[in-house]
Amino acid sequence: MVPLAFVESGSEVEILDFRCGGKCSCRLRELGIVKGCRYLVSTGAKNGPFILSDGETRIGIGAGIAMKVLVREVACG
Repeated sequence: MVPLAFVESGSEVEILDFRCGGKCSCRLRELGIVKGCRYLVSTGAKNGPFILSDGETRIGIGAGIAMKVLVREVACG
């Protein structure tokens, strides 16, 4: 389990947990970032932004929030 901010572009990840308060985790859920979902990290840099894609859907989040989203890398496929 690592923060999303440490994952390289092109990796597929599964969302495991959030390390932030209620407002932040609520906003992530509103954006569609929920535990158990898988996303392709399309763009990522140590200072953000991070673009997560799921088919035709793309979601952008900043580096600060990416540090609070815990993920695990999964095999693409």
